[in-house]
Amino acid sequence: MMTIRRRLLLLLLPALALLMLLGGAFDYWVAIATTRNAYDRALANAAVALTATLSVENKRLRFNAPLAANAADGSIVFAIAGPDRALIAGTPGLFEGASAASRPVAGANYWDAQLLGQRWRVASVIAPTAAGPVRIAVAETLARRSRTQQVMLLGKLLIDFAELDVTLLLVWVAVYYGLRPLDRLTEQVEGHSARALQRFDEARVPGELRPLIVAFNRLLELLHDAAQAQQRFVADAAHQMRTPVAGLLAQLELLLNESRAGAVSAQLGAVQRGIQQLARSANQLLALARAEPLVQEQFGPVALKTLVEQLVERYLDRADKAGIDLGADTLATSVQGNAALLEDLLENLIDNALKYAPSGGHVTVRSGLEGSQPYLEVEDDGPGIPESERGRVRERFYRLPGSAGIGCGLGLAIVDEIARVHGADFQIGSAAAGRGARMRVRFRAAA
Repeated sequence: MMTIRRRLLLLLLPALALLMLLGGAFDYWVAIATTRNAYDRALANAAVALTATLSVENKRLRFNAPLAANAADGSIVFAIAGPDRALIAGTPGLFEGASAASRPVAGANYWDAQLLGQRWRVASVIAPTAAGPVRIAVAETLARRSRTQQVMLLGKLLIDFAELDVTLLLVWVAVYYGLRPLDRLTEQVEGHSARALQRFDEARVPGELRPLIVAFNRLLELLHDAAQAQQRFVADAAHQMRTPVAGLLAQLELLLNESRAGAVSAQLGAVQRGIQQLARSANQLLALARAEPLVQEQFGPVALKTLVEQLVERYLDRADKAGIDLGADTLATSVQGNAALLEDLLENLIDNALKYAPSGGHVTVRSGLEGSQPYLEVEDDGPGIPESERGRVRERFYRLPGSAGIGCGLGLAIVDEIARVHGADFQIGSAAAGRGARMRVRFRAAA
């Protein structure tokens, strides 16, 4: 769920960043326009105010203000020109370039000028007098308004950043609390058994998620029915196969003991091995069908030492006939599990080891503790399983290329399935001597 929240925030960040850039550009334009208009009007008002310093004596214009009318820091200067464009007072050259660059606004002209090694903003007005029209210009360096623009822009950007932070916080809070129902639903999903396909309680979910849960429950019902039908089919088919197959094997054994069967004993032996493999496949399918619907309530204490000893004794005759040394190395420990399924698990591991161990080889069955975790282990000195194939041999009906003997590729798939329903870890490794395979099923805790 944190991934969804992070993804939503990451999707919002580019949009908010673009909005921030557009807002910054707009703030810059507002700061420039606002300060320019304000300072331009101030310069025009100063030019108009200077008309009060003019007087006419004998039809001649006189400037009555001291030369100190210029700003003390030199940031503001002025110039007054008579009807004949002759300079009456102020800074020479201020009117140069006025006609080409001036911008008339509300009775005043404005332009930028380069003067005294600086850039200036100039405002000019024309004032009527008894001696004729007089042009008055007031200029100011651009430094003051630049500083004002910077302060305004910085203030606006700080406000925008604060607004962005608040927006992100509000978005995060809204996303966090808006997805809380999904968090609770996720907890319910994780708390459900992965094998039971249980329905979700529709009354405990928020109203906006209820239609989704209703549809999801309907899907779970369909899946549950399909899984049950499949399990019943596999179990019924395997069960129905066992009886006639057992009858066929009994009849073949009787037939092989007849003197008349000597001529076809080789063919009958091949038929017998094929039917034995069919019986083995039926038993394995039945084991899978029993494992899939298993739930924790069906578990009980299972003594691993007793289980190992019983199965090793069961397979001693087969190991002796194959010339394989089959032994046990056990430590008394027990786990919570299903005794029949754990017997199927260990039986498949021993059968697999005896199938691939060479004549004169060794197969050792172990039970014990690794730290606080019980385990079952079968080790042989056969060809082993390449590391690249250890994932695939867990798949149903997969056999290693070039495998000896006959089989249907269900043995290790059954072991993996039974280990999974017991919450155990099925590990495939190499034997201690470096040759052969070591299969270990490690349980979470002892009973």
